[in-house]
Amino acid sequence: MLRFLFRVKRKIKNIVSGVVRSLTLYELKILYPKRISFQSKINYGKSFSISLDNSASTVTIGSGVQFRYNCQVRSGMDGRLIIGERSFFNNNCTINCFHDITIGNDCQFGEGVKFYDMNHKYKDNNRMISEQGYNKGRIVVGSNCWFGSNVVVLKDVTIGDNVIIGANCLVYASIPSNSVVTISQSLVVKNRN
Repeated sequence: MLRFLFRVKRKIKNIVSGVVRSLTLYELKILYPKRISFQSKINYGKSFSISLDNSASTVTIGSGVQFRYNCQVRSGMDGRLIIGERSFFNNNCTINCFHDITIGNDCQFGEGVKFYDMNHKYKDNNRMISEQGYNKGRIVVGSNCWFGSNVVVLKDVTIGDNVIIGANCLVYASIPSNSVVTISQSLVVKNRN
């Protein structure tokens, strides 16, 4: 009997939690009707967040997109983020859009994947780096791509369709369609003695 009560309690908790998470996304859509657009069947886990600054930045999310736990979407400085349909973002993925990021349909992102379409300016030695602003660029990702865990994608990169990027890659150059990208490193194993 006790086991049954725990199951009922868990189901009620999951239903309430799902309703609260759905309301949060709809609240954003109501607060920013011209800046946030999403289709049906968006699914997201705990601690998912969308952050917007006071600019005219926009976020568009296609139908069937899934975000797991702790995913963050940040759009600012008039940035434009478009995520295609049926893409999946695993735990702890982050998208930082200050200019223009477009992600195609049916892409898969492993844990900890990060996108940055900007970089700090640092040329003026007489000013703090944090005061110098940003260099901004585009990121374009085709459809049916798979990003392994902890991949980092930087500005001014175009990734074609059907691309596989292995875990821990730093992507700073464009990649043609139908490519597999891995990092070139070797493990050095030594005896402790």
